[in-house]
Amino acid sequence: LSLLLTAVYLSLTLISEAQSAFCNKEFIQREVKATLSQKAVLSCEVADTKTEVKWYKDGKLLTSSKTIHTESKGKSRQLVIDSVEQKDVGDYICEAGSEKLAFKIQVAGCGGDQCGCRRQKL
Repeated sequence: LSLLLTAVYLSLTLISEAQSAFCNKEFIQREVKATLSQKAVLSCEVADTKTEVKWYKDGKLLTSSKTIHTESKGKSRQLVIDSVEQKDVGDYICEAGSEKLAFKIQVAGCGGDQCGCRRQKL
């Protein structure tokens, strides 16, 4: 009986250690179409209220500024851009431990040359 209980305990320990840092990944809006000068929010849910996350844009760690900040409420983790600018378009990562979730911000109705990203030669 003691051996059986030890085996059950080890199995439960392995299951809990294998639990993902993120919850409800299938419900996350990973592509956000934002409007210039409007607010944009990237949001995910973590498994544990104590989990800390880091946000990256195009591979660079983000820090809070006048226009961008993070919010943690319960299990919710958000990256908030108060007023979207063209420079905010790109790929974002939310990282919790060794796990990552990828996000993308696009400007609504914007595609390459139409947005002034590249000036067309006349």
